Parts: sequence; structure tokens; C-alpha cells
Amino acid sequence: MGAKLQQKTVVVTGASSGIGRAAALEFARREANLVLAARRGELLETIAKECRALGAGCKIVVTDVSQRADCEHLIDMAGSVDVLVNNAGFAIFDAIESARPGDLTSMMQTNYFGTVWCTQAVLPQMLARGNGTIVNVASIAGIMGYARMGGYCATKFAVIGFSETLRDEVLSRGVRVAMVCPGTVETDFFEKAERGKMPGASRLIMAIKPEKVARAIANAAEDGRYRRILPLGASMFMRLKELLPRLAHILMRRVSAVMETKS
Repeated sequence: MGAKLQQKTVVVTGASSGIGRAAALEFARREANLVLAARRGELLETIAKECRALGAGCKIVVTDVSQRADCEHLIDMAGSVDVLVNNAGFAIFDAIESARPGDLTSMMQTNYFGTVWCTQAVLPQMLARGNGTIVNVASIAGIMGYARMGGYCATKFAVIGFSETLRDEVLSRGVRVAMVCPGTVETDFFEKAERGKMPGASRLIMAIKPEKVARAIANAAEDGRYRRILPLGASMFMRLKELLPRLAHILMRRVSAVMETKS
């Protein structure tokens, strides 16, 4: 397992916790050389030690992906990048009528523009070589809009639109673009995002461990497959949403109304 990533240089943003931390460890097991980025340097140091204990080369670069200069510095420090994983992100859930402008702006700066800035920084070298893989961690919230999650959904819809466009632009030039779209993941993501504000019906899809998403990310880095949605329940409902969007939203509203009334 992992021969395709052996000694490849993999950059992971948002690597200080949650999905990013799990992805770093998964890449380390697959014998990649890692460049880990996040704002919290102390946590990055801890994770880097865990990765090195697995035999991986590991460098950390304290990075705020909402700042374009930080993203450019990250790629400069990484050197020749084989795989970029755009994972950094957070959510604050609120109804659109009461969402705070600062929250909407900061989510878009990190979740969407962080992906854009890191991608633009790494693309020239990948295109020059005619080789490289970009894995964008999106969400099922980028495929379907959910009540009280509008600001977050907008950022992930933007990531998916960006990823689809980028894939069409660079695939014939040797650069692969893949997306991983998880449902709810058991991480400290919900220290900011209040899970109780999610529509009731969304809670019917079982939360998954970050290690499962990490495996999907590493697999995407290996094969460049267009899109992975997980878990299976989320994948099936997203397929319904794409085929019959009105029906999917009716089901979400009605089931949520029943569940939220009972709670």
C-alpha cells in the first residue's frame, strides 16, 4: 500500500487537527514526505513528531491560508510539490438573516480563498513539470444547501465550482484535480460550528471518523479520481439531490421539521 506516494512531497493545509491531522498520519504511513501547514505551530510540532515516528520526512510551515502571502510562502518552503491537499476550513452556522458579516467574510477567506491562493501558488511548477495532484476537501454542504448553514455552504459550493473548472483547465496538461466531500466528521470542527443548528434530517447520516476521510484523501492523491462522497448514506442522498433536487429539498425540510419538533 502507498507505493504511489512513497517519497512524494505532500502539502497538507489545516494539518493541526481533525481531518488534516488524520491525513498527515495517513500520508506518513504511505511513506510520503510531508509539509504540514496551519496557524497553530505548537500543534503542528506535535503532529510532525508523530509523522516522523512513522518514518516520514516532515516539515512544518506556520500558515494562515486566508493570507495570500502566507500561501505563497508555504509553497516556496515546500519546494517541489507532488500533491497539494487543500483542507483548511471552519464553519459558523447561522440563519442567513442573522449571520454576521465578519463570520461570512472569514469563512470565505479561509475555506475558499485559501484553496485558491494555495492552488495558484503551486500550479506554475506542476504545469511546468506536467505532473501533480491537487486534492480539495469540500463537503456535501457544497452539493446541497442546508438551512442555517448558508454561509458555510456558500464557501463549499465555491470550492466545488472552482475545482470543477480547474480540473477542466489542467487535466490535459498533466495535473489532476480531485475532490473529497464528507458528511459530518467527528472532529473539533464543531467547537465553532454548532451541530445542533444543522437541519434535523442531516443528523440521520452517521458521523464518520476523520481517519476514514483521511484514507479517502490519500486514495484521491494516488488515483486523482474526480470526486469521493462519504459515507455511503451521504453519497446516496447527494445522488438523489443531483437527479431530483426539488424532491431532495422537500424531504430534507419535512423530515427535519418532524425531528426538530420531537426534540
